[in-house]
Amino acid sequence: MKLFSDIGEFLRTLNFVDIVFFFAVLILMVLIVTLIYFIRINNDEEPKDKLEETAEMKIAREIQENLGKEENNVKFTEYERDQEDKAIISYDELLNKGNNYSLNYEAEEMKDDVSIKKVNLDDLVNKSGEASPKVDVRVISFAKEEAFLQALKQLQKELG
Repeated sequence: MKLFSDIGEFLRTLNFVDIVFFFAVLILMVLIVTLIYFIRINNDEEPKDKLEETAEMKIAREIQENLGKEENNVKFTEYERDQEDKAIISYDELLNKGNNYSLNYEAEEMKDDVSIKKVNLDDLVNKSGEASPKVDVRVISFAKEEAFLQALKQLQKELG
């Protein structure tokens, strides 16, 4: 019991600054011990030679692995295969596919340095040698076209 009375007498002799300093040192010692504990925990783990692989890195790795394989994993229906075969991918393909016919001109006039050519739509020239298709040309009269334009303008006024 004398021990507790000696400790109490010792604490009564200390002033406020000594008590604050004592507790500050005690807290500092606890923080150092916890820091050492965390350092040892992190060092105990196995060292990782490579960085953790993210989802994007995993996808890129799988793509690179699968590039060498010649398998076609996509199963097309007949319609999809037909559409894929007929698809135009580049501008050059568009020009090559769409340039099967040339125009057949009936007459040519020069007016003010402008060449005006009359086209014969009934007799198109096929470059591949196949029979030319018949084109159904429907032309409306100028009066009907003007009436249609006026109706569109009226509709636009009513809507806006």
